[in-house]
Amino acid sequence: IIIGGRGSNTVEFFPPKRNGAVSFPFLSETEDTQMDNLYPYVHLLPNGHLFVFANTRSVMYDFNRHVIVKEYPKLHGGPRNYPSAGSSAMLALQGNYSKAEIVVCGGAKYGAFLLRSTDTPAHGSCGRILAMEEKPRWEMEDMPYGRIMGDMVMLPTGDVLVINGAMSGTQGFEMASDPCLNPVLYRPDQPVGLRFMVLNPGTVPRMYHATANLLPDARVLLAGSNPHVLYRFDDVEFPTELRLEAFSPEYLSADRANLRPVIEEVPQTVRFGGKFDVVVSVDLPVVGIVEVNLASAPFATHSFSQGQRLVKLAVSSAVPDGGDGRGRTAPPSGAVAPPGYYMAFAVNQGVPSIAKWIHVS
Repeated sequence: IIIGGRGSNTVEFFPPKRNGAVSFPFLSETEDTQMDNLYPYVHLLPNGHLFVFANTRSVMYDFNRHVIVKEYPKLHGGPRNYPSAGSSAMLALQGNYSKAEIVVCGGAKYGAFLLRSTDTPAHGSCGRILAMEEKPRWEMEDMPYGRIMGDMVMLPTGDVLVINGAMSGTQGFEMASDPCLNPVLYRPDQPVGLRFMVLNPGTVPRMYHATANLLPDARVLLAGSNPHVLYRFDDVEFPTELRLEAFSPEYLSADRANLRPVIEEVPQTVRFGGKFDVVVSVDLPVVGIVEVNLASAPFATHSFSQGQRLVKLAVSSAVPDGGDGRGRTAPPSGAVAPPGYYMAFAVNQGVPSIAKWIHVS
């Protein structure tokens, strides 16, 4: 499904459907003078509907009937989409998959884009909402830094890495300053006020047109940053960036190496709702349940990872025999895990394995 675009307040499908593009008035309703309805954040909910966020508003959208099922409360704190450039992620799906939580963080102050203000401080507020509750409301908290153009990466553990971006200005060509070099880790299971942890800073500014993606070895690939209309390498404060980096989260520290599991056996293909075994080995004796979590392989652009999701699989049995044999149940439907290839990670005491690719259909 393809949603929105400049002057395109519609949805359409590929492969094309018979009726072509369909009007989506919600996008025109959320347009403002600096077009903060571009690049809407879209998450597929486990009930088969879409959570669509644009500017400060969000709806649950039934794309089969083309109707809005629910309108959520307005998220306060200013616009969040391009060019105001916050970011969003859906937290890990787990249990019976009846709950889906959406997080929207950061953004530029309204008007910074119109005034081409590079030094207007970004805001650091975050909203979190249970999208499938009957009467959902936003729970608010603050990041350690104001941030625009940050990337939110779902880690195999279910934590979220917030990385890249700037602390002043707005999204657009040469319209931001004060790069935010410190990543932060968002830990959803902690209480409000304790969820964010500041991590070691980088040295390479990654601003407009930067990306961040989870790698199969559980590191995060950082690439890009070109705040200019053309490539510029000299005589500018933030040159076009061609260097790549890999960020290693704390779970890959040397003192946790003996906790890191290894997936010895896993099927290459699983079907919705099917049961299958995963054989895992760990240097130290296994304590508790070793999770097996499926991470999608999304593509990131303009501070949002399209199609990003982490699905924690249900455990049907545990049969340790030298290694750790775990009976798993595949996701029940394409609404929980759209058909395709996923990185299957074993996670032992918060430390993920190297992933094995698995096809879910």
